[in-house]
Amino acid sequence: MDQPSIPAGQPRTALITGASSGIGAAFTRLLAREGWHVVAVGRDRGRLDALAEEVGAEVLVADLLDEHDLAAVEDRVRAGVQLLVNNAGYTTYGSFADLGLEPELGQLTLHTAVPLRLCHAAAQTMAPGSRIINIASLAGLSAAPGLASYAASKAALISLSESLHHELRSKQVTVTCVCAGYTRTELQTRAGVDASALPSPMWATPEFVATKALSASERGHALVIPGRLNALTATLMRHLPRSVARRAAANTYGKVQPLEQISTAH
Repeated sequence: MDQPSIPAGQPRTALITGASSGIGAAFTRLLAREGWHVVAVGRDRGRLDALAEEVGAEVLVADLLDEHDLAAVEDRVRAGVQLLVNNAGYTTYGSFADLGLEPELGQLTLHTAVPLRLCHAAAQTMAPGSRIINIASLAGLSAAPGLASYAASKAALISLSESLHHELRSKQVTVTCVCAGYTRTELQTRAGVDASALPSPMWATPEFVATKALSASERGHALVIPGRLNALTATLMRHLPRSVARRAAANTYGKVQPLEQISTAH
């Protein structure tokens, strides 16, 4: 049986994970300005409540690594959304052998299993014309020594997204994967990262990334790399011998020296 299309004139609903700060908060503000009803998902109730007061969002406090909380978010997706933004995530940095196993496994779950489950809930219930945006990373397009687990998990998300982009075309649901580069969020402050270690042109604002992501999604693109320098970097990495690409990535990521684990609210 054919699914009903999105009713004309009715409020559109977007659900955004990791909405309390950074790229997720930027999505929330942009979509609210466009008249969307936004469901802001995150762990920090204080920040979510402040965001809700600012833009009128619906708040859903959830730790996506908690099975009960994740199930509640799945239920909210099934209740009806026209846009799902899988943005929640965190990253560890350092030698893989020296990092704790639990944060590595949590990172893998948050970047792969969680969006897979939310995409599945959306794919079963979304009306034609609906959209899914998955926030991946430029790091997922190549090896990333120092960010090994992060890059691997984002690579999996990119592959999932591109496959679903093709599969869900028959349902008229668009899936867009966003390979974001370095983005100025609270990550750097929390982790003691010296942002000046990388050239200014390599950095983007959360608003820039969210705007480019929404534009690409509206146009039905499968993948977008915000920023010309990031797009050029991705092209070069694809054409370099893999051994050279690995060394180039190690040199780039080696310039970032956080004092401890970098994380975003999820």
